[in-house]
Amino acid sequence: MLSVIDNMNLLLNGAFSLLVFPFRGLAPVWPLTFVSLVTGLLMLWIFGLVSNQEAIIRVKDKIRGNLLAIRLYQHDVGIVLKSQARIFRDTLTYMKYSLYPMAVLIVPVVLIIIQLHLNFAAEPLTPGKSILLKVKVRDAELLKSVPELEVPEGVEVATPGVRIPGESEVDWRVRATKVGHYSLTVKLGAETVDKNLVSGSGWEAVSTRRTGSNAWDLLLYPGESHIPATSPVESIDLNYPPLPVSVLGWNINWLVLFFILSIVFGFAFKGFFGIEV
Repeated sequence: MLSVIDNMNLLLNGAFSLLVFPFRGLAPVWPLTFVSLVTGLLMLWIFGLVSNQEAIIRVKDKIRGNLLAIRLYQHDVGIVLKSQARIFRDTLTYMKYSLYPMAVLIVPVVLIIIQLHLNFAAEPLTPGKSILLKVKVRDAELLKSVPELEVPEGVEVATPGVRIPGESEVDWRVRATKVGHYSLTVKLGAETVDKNLVSGSGWEAVSTRRTGSNAWDLLLYPGESHIPATSPVESIDLNYPPLPVSVLGWNINWLVLFFILSIVFGFAFKGFFGIEV
């Protein structure tokens, strides 16, 4: 199962890298805008494909008709109450017609968000700065002796390993001394586990966690292959700083920007494609 997820992650990572490749070197708002546009059009197309468009048009026409009746007969309490009841009923009917398409949309949207998180949630480590490396082991007894951390040239271990037996965890601070992609090695007895570290500027795929036998974690953190179940290490985390995303001088969370833009693009093009939502 985990190998299947690894292969799927590898495929999705490659596809997403190709999608945003033309925007390398630009501010992150531009690839985020492009991906939001693609997502908005994709959601629109899927919604039109799997929804009952005729039924949605009918029920929305009924809602508009009853809203008009309320305006025309606003002094007739009986008509207003009946129209409001019909609007409530038709709104529930509309929600019923929309429920299945929205359920179908969840899958591709979640996969896109996971890829966005990999690329835009965190920024590479700036040379000269340090971050926390957290290693969680499967059994706290393994921490009776401090695990070893080996780093390549270009990375320094800033602090000794600190054991936290209650959390089955050992922490280091590591510092990048120059730009590059590095592999850190955690040694626990005869076992070794590697973790990628990215140092630089701008934005790119940054893996904040390498996980073990948890399939859900592996889906959420697709940047690296899973840690074998036979390893004493359960997961390795690097606490990268968040990537700043600026829009007209204002910093905005990448997820908020994605949702706003994808919805705006979807509604902007629904008339062009003749799809009722």
